[in-house]
Amino acid sequence: MANILFLAHRIPYPPNKGDKIRSWNFLKRLAEDHTVHLGCFVDTVDDRQHEPFLNRHMASTCFQYTSPLQQKILSLRGLLSGQSLTENAYPHGKLRSFTRDLLESGDVDLVYLFSAATASLLPPDIAVPVVCDFVDVDSEKWRAYAEVASWPMSWIYGREAVKLAEFEKSVSMLSERSVFVSRDEASLFAGMRPGKPGEICGIPNGVDFEQFRSSRYESNVRAKNIVFTGAMDYLPNIEAVEWFCRDIWPEIRHEHPTATFTIGGGPVPVRVKRLSAYPNVTVLGFVEDMAAVLSTGAICVAPMLTARGIQNKILEAMAMAKPVVTTKLGNEGINAEHAKHLWLANSAKEFASSVSKLLADPQVALKIGNSGQQFVKGHFSWDQSYEDLTSLIGEVLK
Repeated sequence: MANILFLAHRIPYPPNKGDKIRSWNFLKRLAEDHTVHLGCFVDTVDDRQHEPFLNRHMASTCFQYTSPLQQKILSLRGLLSGQSLTENAYPHGKLRSFTRDLLESGDVDLVYLFSAATASLLPPDIAVPVVCDFVDVDSEKWRAYAEVASWPMSWIYGREAVKLAEFEKSVSMLSERSVFVSRDEASLFAGMRPGKPGEICGIPNGVDFEQFRSSRYESNVRAKNIVFTGAMDYLPNIEAVEWFCRDIWPEIRHEHPTATFTIGGGPVPVRVKRLSAYPNVTVLGFVEDMAAVLSTGAICVAPMLTARGIQNKILEAMAMAKPVVTTKLGNEGINAEHAKHLWLANSAKEFASSVSKLLADPQVALKIGNSGQQFVKGHFSWDQSYEDLTSLIGEVLK
């Protein structure tokens, strides 16, 4: 048993969005096997109600509330300092003191950073080993934004891509191990910052197969209902549903006039609310049980134009034996086989045609869904991912 300081850029509970699903599944298992101290930022007022729950499960905790608006204002310091916006987006005082006091007490054997942004909380002379879970290569996300944005945002995004890549490399040099959510992301980062074998590795997300169990919701399926799920304040998700409604949905409705499109997940910005003006489109907003929303779908879609890491929405849909249509980018990190485990389509015309064909042939859709379910069960288990993480931590502590 080790004493681990777990630092996260967002409160790990509840696991209701991509990064929190990963952080919570690793944190709760680490707390079962080790003594864990948790320090994290909290970016929504509603999430503050979960602080007592985490207090009960950790050896000690420190929470620093910072609103998204405050993060945006603080990030501007990066323009003055010549640093990335990301590493300046958080107030450091309270959590930095918590971190310093724990390290000076000698009660920490290892620091686990969940997101490179938390590295700014560490003292420059830290004497205990550090593992950083980058999750994704975030600098590449900003580079992709820069390529499609108009000026001046293209300049801001491009600058962030360069500055954040420099910061990511410095954090990796500080860390004994750099962990990413997939082997694809790890390989991409290794090309940016070569290291010794094993220093940079991929540990994938898993799926809660009990929660996302199709047999719980067999009666929920609605004929010709198409479902998209995700955090709807996340730009790639916003772009995905806008593209679908604008360029893909009219073609599908031409073939299937009674088809419906359901968007589940919150919070919902104005851009997403407007999509309910399209015929047969429903924007649900925040939902308590995403599995229940997925269960209503005849088909699940992930029309991603920008993507990093692994799309949990795809893994969860496949776990429920739903046929999935996505883009090549949506399949990165999952690497499922086209026309066997899911369906790949990269243009609006291909996407509309693929969805229409699956709606028209339920037997093919059923076959794809069942095959995808078996694929996910064989490759994306939290038990296996935690076993890999445990092995990595053991190597570092030696």
